[in-house]
Amino acid sequence: MTALLPGLAPLGHRNYALYWVGQLVSMSGTWIELTATTWLLYQLTDSPFLLGLGGLFRAAPIFALALIGGTVADRVERRRLLLITQSSSVVTSLVLGALVVSGQVAFWHIYVINVLNATIAAFDAPGRQSLFPTLVPRGQMQNAITLNSMLFRSSNLVGPAVAGLLIARVGVASPFFVNAASYFAIIFGLLAMRIPAVAPRPRGSIRQELVSGLRYVRASAILPLILAIEASLSVFGHNQALITIFARDVLGTDAQGLGLLLSAIGAGAIAGMVLLVIVGDVRRKGAFMLGAGVLYAGMLLVFAWSRSFPLSLAALALLGFADATWGTMRNAIAQLAAADAYRGRVMSLIVIVSRGLTNASQLQTGIATTLVGAPGAATIGALVVAAVVGAVATRAERLRHFTAPSPRPIAQAAEAGGES
Repeated sequence: MTALLPGLAPLGHRNYALYWVGQLVSMSGTWIELTATTWLLYQLTDSPFLLGLGGLFRAAPIFALALIGGTVADRVERRRLLLITQSSSVVTSLVLGALVVSGQVAFWHIYVINVLNATIAAFDAPGRQSLFPTLVPRGQMQNAITLNSMLFRSSNLVGPAVAGLLIARVGVASPFFVNAASYFAIIFGLLAMRIPAVAPRPRGSIRQELVSGLRYVRASAILPLILAIEASLSVFGHNQALITIFARDVLGTDAQGLGLLLSAIGAGAIAGMVLLVIVGDVRRKGAFMLGAGVLYAGMLLVFAWSRSFPLSLAALALLGFADATWGTMRNAIAQLAAADAYRGRVMSLIVIVSRGLTNASQLQTGIATTLVGAPGAATIGALVVAAVVGAVATRAERLRHFTAPSPRPIAQAAEAGGES
């Protein structure tokens, strides 16, 4: 299979296969719970404002604690850190499910659980992103990231649909118990991994190591540029609010049309992931990333000025394709450019600018749409993204010419640990 599809080669490594399968189950459960939480909160409050406030409680701990979480991930055994975070998530899901079953749940309970889950995620996300690169050889990094992106997008498609069925047929409490059970897939996978012991290294205080991580990133020729691209995309790229506004106010379509527009993005993204699985490792990662960035900005600009529904569908499908492949390359370059001793802190910054700033994207969309209209807002976004990509392409030669070693056969990659 891996001979036919080079991008599947990481699954030939025992540790990574355990991680990937566990994450697929666990992440599907997470999307099931997120969907049920949104439904339950709106049911309890009947208030769009209070519903949106739940997102603030999910975002604030990421901003406040993710860098500390990344520092911790660089100080402790990452598998042990993930066992703690995943086990803690089991508890929060069971508590919320029990509150629903008892009939005692109140909207503020959900806010508290959101804060707790986001606090856990601030440590879990850097830990996960720091662990999986150690499970495959360096030359398979891009393929592993592609497979990670595929499981994220697959679980994003499957999870909400399963949540809807569970809520309709079993009850609104059931998704929380399903999610609690799903965490055991990754917990058992972590316990089954064969990871060589890592020699302890000298440590300073949390504050000293946090500051040294920031200095490490600042001194890098590659990482600040990746963060700048990530931040510009998070704030000025497409988001669900923008697509929703276009669907109703620009294209004059209904909820079914909106669903088709969003599905076009998802279909394009999956096509991009499939292409990378078939092609396998891309050696000229910097050039590929910048090319996909140009395609993304171009398609966002086409969408901004399209008044044809079929053209808008096509533009969004290509935008989704570019978004998925571009994101994979950004992540791969960041992982390859980061030394393992600093990987947790580097990944925590990626989490902050991608997951945290995405919430600012909704605000930027609302303000820009009010001032210049939806086409103007999308045009501004496309031009900002294009300007950032253009600046990097013309001024950052090392990133533009960034390459990585070709993948090696599994038999030659024993240093990754745990091959079967």
